[in-house]
Amino acid sequence: VRVIDPVDESLQPLPRVPWSYDLAEQYKKRHGEDLEQSRRSLFEGQSPEDRKVRRQFWSLIADLVAERYFGALQTWCRAHGIASSGHALWEEQILHHVALEGNGLKCLARMDIPGLDLLNSDPMAVNHSGWLTAGLPASAAMLEGRRRVMTEVSDFSQKLGGQGPVSLDEMRAAAAWQAAWGVTDFTLYYDPADRPAEAHRAYCDFVGRLNAVLKPARREAGVLLYYPIYDLWAEYLPVAEPLNLASQSARARKLVGSFMRLGQDLQRSQIPFTLTDHEYLASARTDDAGGLKIAGAAYRAILLPDGAELPPAAARAVDKFKARGGLVVADGADGKTLDRAALVELLRPAVRLAAPSDQITLGRFSRDGRAILLAANVSSKPYQGRLSTGMAGSWLVLNPADGSHEPVEADRDGSLPLALAAHETTILVHTSFLLRRSNP
Repeated sequence: VRVIDPVDESLQPLPRVPWSYDLAEQYKKRHGEDLEQSRRSLFEGQSPEDRKVRRQFWSLIADLVAERYFGALQTWCRAHGIASSGHALWEEQILHHVALEGNGLKCLARMDIPGLDLLNSDPMAVNHSGWLTAGLPASAAMLEGRRRVMTEVSDFSQKLGGQGPVSLDEMRAAAAWQAAWGVTDFTLYYDPADRPAEAHRAYCDFVGRLNAVLKPARREAGVLLYYPIYDLWAEYLPVAEPLNLASQSARARKLVGSFMRLGQDLQRSQIPFTLTDHEYLASARTDDAGGLKIAGAAYRAILLPDGAELPPAAARAVDKFKARGGLVVADGADGKTLDRAALVELLRPAVRLAAPSDQITLGRFSRDGRAILLAANVSSKPYQGRLSTGMAGSWLVLNPADGSHEPVEADRDGSLPLALAAHETTILVHTSFLLRRSNP
């Protein structure tokens, strides 16, 4: 995209940045500076002043997009008695969040039912960038104290690549890992002509059974992964060619690489987590037990990507949390990159696979004082092992594919068997009361 050079007014191959009729006025009102005099810094330069201008600019863009677009839609919807919903673009690439919305998490928080667009029904997608695609709206909902999360899901990628349509088992596994992340509302783009009616009915029965148990439940994710949008504002440089990480600074590449690796390692280690930015951290409160509370949910640990620098208000909240015994883990501290084993050792998750596997997605929930676990095998290979829950006693094992259920007793350490066929899902409910009612 070509724009007019701010100095000599000749055409230059520079990309665009967002603008509006009163943007310079809004910038001056907020920062007391003339944006037009420093607009070159939006496109080039690595001095502290350049980076300050970019951070101030993109912070303003994030607020204006959230308020004037997503917020305006939400206000109109509420005035007309409906919920606002939808999804953003390029959810799976955090760098694109700067260019497209300023702050993807903030914009999704202005939806009553934040959502995602999943064009890929390969269940293994969750282990790559799928966790971010779903984690962004799921986190926006949690940070605002809401429960509902929407997905638009299809096998578009598989069909486009000549590998679709996908099987019913793959459809169900793709739905299950999204449910583990908190998705409740399923908007389907599967072609009705690709499958018999019985397959569609079986899929809808599966999603219905998931929601019958999970939709009224609360998602439990006691770990916060810092979403370093504040840092990327200062680093992001628009480019004329398609945006990719290679075009950005070394610091931007380090931030994004660390953030994505931490998210992948948590996902593959069955540790549910929530994304948070600097503004939500700044508003968090430390409770008497040492947990960090946001919108009624308590968190026991915060992970910071390598190179992240918290602004003062967020840093104060994190320091207070740490002083009261909270766990703050920074990737790259003392020059050491956190590997997956070190991460698990530091976080010590209460629920763990006794036979470790990358291929199991775990969701944790609570409902009416009862613990609920969802385990989905996103692999085409079966899993055989044990699940360490830390909760002894009786469990009810539910099969959402066929509606069957059976009781199982955990051992004294809270460990119980877990056997999942390829792409199979199970739900476990810890409750002796339910068992007595189901088996009078």
